[in-house]
Amino acid sequence: MVLLAEGGTSMNDASAQKPFGLFERMLALRYLRATRKGAGVSFITVVAFLGIMLSVATLIVVMSVMQGFRVTLLDQLLGVNGHVYVQPSDGLLPDDEDYISRLTAAPGVTRAVPVLKVEAYAVNGQLGQAPVFIQGVSREDLFTLEEVTGPRSLRSGSFEGYGETEEDGIIIASGVAAKLRAGAGDYVTLVTGRQRQTPFGTLPTTEKTYRVDAVFQVGNSEYDGILAYMPLEQAQLFSGKKGQVTEVEVRVEEPLQIDSYLAGIEEAAGNSVFVIDWRSRFSSFFNALEVERFAVRIILFMIIAMATLLILMGLVMLVKDKKADIAILRTIGAPGGSVLRIFLMTGAMIGVSGAVSGVVLGSLIASNIPAIETFLSGALGIDLFAADIYYLAQIPVRIDPEEIAGVLLFTLAVTLICSLIPAWRASRLDPVEALRYE
Repeated sequence: MVLLAEGGTSMNDASAQKPFGLFERMLALRYLRATRKGAGVSFITVVAFLGIMLSVATLIVVMSVMQGFRVTLLDQLLGVNGHVYVQPSDGLLPDDEDYISRLTAAPGVTRAVPVLKVEAYAVNGQLGQAPVFIQGVSREDLFTLEEVTGPRSLRSGSFEGYGETEEDGIIIASGVAAKLRAGAGDYVTLVTGRQRQTPFGTLPTTEKTYRVDAVFQVGNSEYDGILAYMPLEQAQLFSGKKGQVTEVEVRVEEPLQIDSYLAGIEEAAGNSVFVIDWRSRFSSFFNALEVERFAVRIILFMIIAMATLLILMGLVMLVKDKKADIAILRTIGAPGGSVLRIFLMTGAMIGVSGAVSGVVLGSLIASNIPAIETFLSGALGIDLFAADIYYLAQIPVRIDPEEIAGVLLFTLAVTLICSLIPAWRASRLDPVEALRYE
């Protein structure tokens, strides 16, 4: 007995009898189509496809944004701050060139930057006032901070006069400038808690007027709202700590592999100092970010797993609907393995098409998130991504091919597992029992 299918394919055809051959692929594809009797099965198939597609797309978008947050924040943190901090155990460090040279000579170190940090309060007459965290660094060291002096960071003024003009000047972040209502060329007064001797007695604070040489923007609201830079000698005079620094910021070749440099830096730093790496200083922040990223990933993977359960449900109903067809196939000689592969391919087609469509949709959305956010903010009249809440000036996105590959593999694996159960039951179906009531 010969079974003829569309296009004249028969069970006697050698190519049709091969595992995953033309005959099996043809039947798997036909079982995805709607029939009058199996309209409900087709509807579940469509829902399963849409569920997997939207779940995969959502996972890709969310993970791309979270990866963008992580990479952007890490770049800003390591761009503005050092990678290893050498701090005195008591008091301040001397501004010693020999000591700085010794640290620079440590293996893997690219630069050692002496920094004097001063907390102050800035006042621009009656226009505005703001707390500032002054970083006293030399002109040469300032220009190594790409996040501060890079071409994309300058908002007004110029960095060229930093530390070279006779007039005392500072550069301030955009958030500080906004609070002070000051721009390049304006004058602001800085007030610090250092006691000052005068002919009228001791004053509890010291204040001095500086010209704003430039306004920069890092793109992080936390840094932009408080940072200011001043030449190191000026900062020492202003704070009354001449010849001293708060710490030495050491920069290395590969900050993500900081453990390989710590021993050499500690040896060069000597005793009576603390050597702290960037992971320890900012550990709570990035640990929270990693935990949140892991938790969201688990939740979204569970959503994908739930969507693939619709494939299981659809195939169970399909097997029940196609009992007679399966019985006929087994009667004319189709082996159980062939039946198993037919239904396995039916489920796999739904999973593969849904996963691939989800990857395409998710990548398109992730690539255009800044434009989408701008459009929605304008249409709704609200700021959907406020910099003072989310730290960054715009939504960061970093599409990671490895993440996408992992999502695809997970989706396909769960799809095959969910498809295997009803496919195995179909392959074990007894033809006599299936045809008894037909």
